[in-house]
Amino acid sequence: LYYLPVVMDLPENVNGDICTKNKCHHCCIETEMVVTHDDIKRIEQQTGLMPKEFCLLADDGIRRLKNKESPIGEICYFLDKEGHCSIYNIRPQGCQYYPLIWDLENHKVICDDYCPYSSQFSGYITKKIEDEIEDFIFTIYGFT
Repeated sequence: LYYLPVVMDLPENVNGDICTKNKCHHCCIETEMVVTHDDIKRIEQQTGLMPKEFCLLADDGIRRLKNKESPIGEICYFLDKEGHCSIYNIRPQGCQYYPLIWDLENHKVICDDYCPYSSQFSGYITKKIEDEIEDFIFTIYGFT
């Protein structure tokens, strides 16, 4: 299966709470997170970094967050030594709602089993969210 990160409108209390409570940053290791034009502009304006410092143009023509070397391997450019996101309040939209992702094969939202806590997010998948994610994926990739 080929999975894509998604953006959606989850309840406020889910936004990062599960990850924070479990001190998890598993998804920030060897990330392939998509960054939108709006994400790039927001990060650039708030940090003063140039886009080429924190994102790259992947082979598929989509911009993604860069990784950097660390003692545990390749990690997100913005993950600090303590395992915290250094841009948490302005992080890309896909980061905000991961581990909910779009399954291209089955045309639906699923929880990415790469996330050790993905089962705790499954109750937030609704028809409304699937529609919003499908629109987002179409905007990013031109197809769903």
